Amino acid sequence: GEPVDIDLRSGEIRFAPPSAGRILDGKGAILHPGFVDAHMHFGLGGDAMSQLDLSEVSSREEFEDAVARRHQALPEGRWLQASGWNDALFEKDGMPDASWLSSTGDRPVVAYRVDQHACVVNRPVLARLKDAVCPPGGRIVTGDDGRPNGLMVESAAWHLVNPIVPEPSLEERRQHIRNADAHCASMGLVTVGSMEYAKELSEAIEPIRDELGVRLRITLLDRDWPLDFSYACDFESDDMLTVIGCKAFIDGTLGSRSAAMLEPYSDDPDAGHGMLVELAEQGVLHDWIQAVHAHGFSPSMHAIGDRALRLALDAADTLPEEARSWVRFEHAQTVHPDDVARFAGRFASMQPRHKAMDAPIIESRLGSARMHHFYPFASLEKAGARLAFGSDWPIVDCNPFSGIRAAVTGRDIDGNLSTTHENIDVETALRAYTVEARSCLGMEGGTLDEGAPADLILLDRDPRTVDWMQPEDPRILATIVDGRLIHELSD
Repeated sequence: GEPVDIDLRSGEIRFAPPSAGRILDGKGAILHPGFVDAHMHFGLGGDAMSQLDLSEVSSREEFEDAVARRHQALPEGRWLQASGWNDALFEKDGMPDASWLSSTGDRPVVAYRVDQHACVVNRPVLARLKDAVCPPGGRIVTGDDGRPNGLMVESAAWHLVNPIVPEPSLEERRQHIRNADAHCASMGLVTVGSMEYAKELSEAIEPIRDELGVRLRITLLDRDWPLDFSYACDFESDDMLTVIGCKAFIDGTLGSRSAAMLEPYSDDPDAGHGMLVELAEQGVLHDWIQAVHAHGFSPSMHAIGDRALRLALDAADTLPEEARSWVRFEHAQTVHPDDVARFAGRFASMQPRHKAMDAPIIESRLGSARMHHFYPFASLEKAGARLAFGSDWPIVDCNPFSGIRAAVTGRDIDGNLSTTHENIDVETALRAYTVEARSCLGMEGGTLDEGAPADLILLDRDPRTVDWMQPEDPRILATIVDGRLIHELSD
């Protein structure tokens, strides 16, 4: 389009030449609404930036080498924490176990799978857990000798391993938050919908809220039943930091074979139908959603398997009809065809990059028939669902362009095309990262209309005309929130 002058000083878009103040010369750049990540873990992402990254390892040998190098670099007595391994990249080597971590001697080690729903620990950690009983909704994997082999799934990872891993100091946690803020801004994100525990929000985020540039919309992860709403109700929200909802987990993930499916997994008889976890396993999901709604918050449900999604839809249907559109169905990776129409007018909060990550294993997990129910973007959109996109960072990086590419091309992490019948067009994908993602988080805007919030980005190319089959992304030249420049690409 034609070059325009805009005044952002009011925090809204005004098409008028600025008369004073700093002038940012776009030099012909493309002005676009800022991107919104509807689902991530802001604090966890900041923590992960300081951990050993195993997301690129593609064999047991590479895994072991990376762990051994980090072990040598760490001071004595410190835990080695790693994340990001994906067994889909080294299927011939199987799932990792404690033997993969044997180079670390007496140092405690924990390495989280890319989905954070499983972890592997070494023998020193297992020794600390020798009398532990597996909690409901979890699995302590055993070896041929009947003893724990170091692989912990779902609540076994969350409720047994996580509590014994040392937390960063308070100042380290706050610095991790600052790092996360800068990283998100560099990706063109103006708002993130973050899943956080109240402790992280109160101790690490809230005290430095005035230092942060990206808007935060918080969904609380605390889910002890019955819920204590006092902190959320008393929280001092503003345009930059707001508590909007509460989250429940219904199942696990496809990668860990813990997503709850209507039919058994095709590649592992021991996995059965996957598993229900926490509130769903306890049978109180309907009580939970009623309580969240009654306190004025948005219910958000992690549901990946088709059985889990059916339970989530059933729970939402217990709410008054006018409240059902405020429910968020997180992930929605496998939807039974009979349930697609039930998403009309409802938010499917999805992460397209997960499709690219899981596509190489999906046929083996689900079989050739069910794999066509995987990430049904087009079917849901046609049924009237409101697609809101995010990343689930740090599960995958929070680059919106990676998500757009996955949603419009169907290309997976190996470069192969998968379930392309569910591809959507670029305009729909962009809307899912702007208008719909904002609406999913209870916000207006996401357009370039006069009077819209001045949450904008400058790009070197128009994303509507990019060839998304090619690997090069447009560059984020600047990120603007509330009319303030929070990121500028250095020359």
